[in-house]
Amino acid sequence: MSYRSKKVASLLQEVISEIIMHELNDPIFKQFITITEVKIGEDLKKAIIYFTVYEGNKEEVEKALNKAKGYIKKLLGEKITIKYLPDIEFRPDDRMEKEKRIDELLAKISKES
Repeated sequence: MSYRSKKVASLLQEVISEIIMHELNDPIFKQFITITEVKIGEDLKKAIIYFTVYEGNKEEVEKALNKAKGYIKKLLGEKITIKYLPDIEFRPDDRMEKEKRIDELLAKISKES
């Protein structure tokens, strides 16, 4: 990832977090939602935003975020000034579950040895 794309990804992560916390009125967004990572292409045309939800349904939040992405993108355009605002897509971040599963498997292997 180039310096510029890292900078844009960081900015998007910060601003989208603020938008979700303060500007979306749907009750589903009142849960504790964290934007964990933003991956953006070198051409800055598409951004994938990864999120986690604590004590909530990831699938419902993903649906709601992707449904509201047009409004979120509009708010992004008002808050940041970049030449081209990337298309955004929200996906749940499942790294924690994968890490937990790997830890369980490693513990099971060491127990059997």
